Amino acid sequence: MKYLWIGVGNSKEDRAHILENGGKILSAEVSNDALLAGLDSTGVICDSLNSSRIPSYPTYPEKKIAPQTWSRTGTSVDYNVGYLNYKYVNLLSKAKAMKKAAKVWAKKNRGEDVTVFVYQMHTPFMGAALAVKKVNPTAKIVLIVPDLPQYMDMHMSRLKKILKGIDWRKIRRYMKKIDRYVLYSRHMADFLKLPDGSYCVMEGSYDPTLLVEDPRPDTDTVSVMYSGVLDLRYGIRELLDAFETLDGNYELWLTGNGNAVPLIKERAEKDPRIKMLGYLPSREDLLRKQRQATMLISTRDPAEPASKYCFPSKLFEYMVSGNPVLSTRIGGIPEEYEPYLIYLEDISVDGIRDAILKVAQMPVEERMAFGDAARTFVLNEKNNIAQAQKILSFLE
Repeated sequence: MKYLWIGVGNSKEDRAHILENGGKILSAEVSNDALLAGLDSTGVICDSLNSSRIPSYPTYPEKKIAPQTWSRTGTSVDYNVGYLNYKYVNLLSKAKAMKKAAKVWAKKNRGEDVTVFVYQMHTPFMGAALAVKKVNPTAKIVLIVPDLPQYMDMHMSRLKKILKGIDWRKIRRYMKKIDRYVLYSRHMADFLKLPDGSYCVMEGSYDPTLLVEDPRPDTDTVSVMYSGVLDLRYGIRELLDAFETLDGNYELWLTGNGNAVPLIKERAEKDPRIKMLGYLPSREDLLRKQRQATMLISTRDPAEPASKYCFPSKLFEYMVSGNPVLSTRIGGIPEEYEPYLIYLEDISVDGIRDAILKVAQMPVEERMAFGDAARTFVLNEKNNIAQAQKILSFLE
């Protein structure tokens, strides 16, 4: 069996170059890398075809992205396509380059049993997979769906909405050629109208090699940490309002970026206990900071249409910190997480404050035991090798 992964991977050198030029490592790339590393660990040899997820020029300084070949395992052949990086043009340029590269790979493996994994409902990626199938009609295509495209950008211009609609119609056409699906939320199956047996559900995975083992600090300060997209739609205003009702030795740590940053900075000027940390220098720095927090919080609104079609990947990071995790009860979180999360009754000031106080008032030993149970659950049940094996078993 020959395997090809189509996604958003990069070599370490290329990733460093992207960071040096102002690009960011997005959660999609972390999830992509974790699951692919899980497949590698099962003994599967999987080549990869990738396209970098970076801003268009001039936000990112390069007008043309150069192609790159490397090997992440020593046995795999990994390739990043080159493309023109102008806004809107980049999607078409990527699609053309990826189809061409996919055909080259398919011709080299003509006559083999082929399985193609496509990471994300992204038309250049799906089009590349179909190009493989055109050369090798028996190839099986497995589409991994972390998010639905309709809900990945809620602040679109009128032009972008039109283009998004055209793109979605193309995705629906491409779906007729997809053989199996891996969904990050069971509700996606209803939205996509998938027949029973054509999909499995898996919320993503965590790579244990990223684990931070630092001792948790011995301090009287109760620190509440939020990391991720700092968007007002995700309950940031309510979190700030709730925090301001807490008296005493509390701190609120916020990392990331988004449209809530001006509000956060405004509140931080009035209350120095609010710490706007922005993007931390590296993922390791982020994981270390999460390990130092008393608790971590996710305030995504359950009433938001996208909430039942996603599983926030940051929950894995939060849970492996070994500290209690507070979360709203969104539809994309399966029931098996119930014993390992402290759910907010709602995202009102009272609901958030009460949940924070509940954790703050726990005896230290109880708080640490709760966090460690969640950590163990993720490391044992949701590690990338176990999740990759689940996918391979589904395909048998």
